Amino acid sequence: MARKHKHPEHVNHERWLVSYADFITLLFATFTALYALSRNDNEKAKVVADSMRYYFGDAGGKLIPQAPVADQLVPANRPKPAGDTTSEAPPQPPHKEAGKPEFEEMKKEIEEYLMTKGMLSKVQVEIQERGLVVSLKEAGFFESGKADVKDEANAVLRELAERISKFRNPVRIEGHTDNVPIHSRNYPTNWELSSARATNMARILIEKFRVPAGKVSATGYGEFRPTAPNDSPAGRARNRRVDLVILSTSAEKSEPETEAP
Repeated sequence: MARKHKHPEHVNHERWLVSYADFITLLFATFTALYALSRNDNEKAKVVADSMRYYFGDAGGKLIPQAPVADQLVPANRPKPAGDTTSEAPPQPPHKEAGKPEFEEMKKEIEEYLMTKGMLSKVQVEIQERGLVVSLKEAGFFESGKADVKDEANAVLRELAERISKFRNPVRIEGHTDNVPIHSRNYPTNWELSSARATNMARILIEKFRVPAGKVSATGYGEFRPTAPNDSPAGRARNRRVDLVILSTSAEKSEPETEAP
């Protein structure tokens, strides 16, 4: 019986491809990691370099240390450059109280500003026994049936905030509507709508324009304190408003005392 002939084994000349593929994979991972680390290092190095330039002065070629470099990494701790008058600290409450002469001057200044901005038809300024009343009509500050303050109203609110902040008089923000019922998801009645508008206005004055919070209050009167009859579109438009009332000395006496700053 003939014996089977055993074929000789062939040498696999392509086994090196396995090691090569592993090498390429590791090389790709290495360069990816180095690239990521280099980007982070560059950003950190830039922060440190900016910190060195900011906190060290140059006098005759010598560096003079002025503050720890670490402070640069915490923006809130960084001192303001010379000539920068802005401050992150809360504004100090004013000590002067506005009376009738100051109300008359404020009324004149506000009306002049409104005239230059073409807003006299949307804002009414009046001196009453309870103080200076600035009525902001819905048409210029809110969408119908909504409580969010329009962005374009910020310029007027900034102007009002600057004058309000000069005096210690309390400020009451009053929301008003007409007598047309509202039944929306967010505002089931005019009470909710008027209160939300007053509160949103108060938040903008406090948070954006830094009117001291302790002197501000907000309330909603709904439809129950109209300034005009609700029997015409013009009358209803006048009643849809938010009043900023800078209280007089006599009106202030009826206000609850605020917490000391």
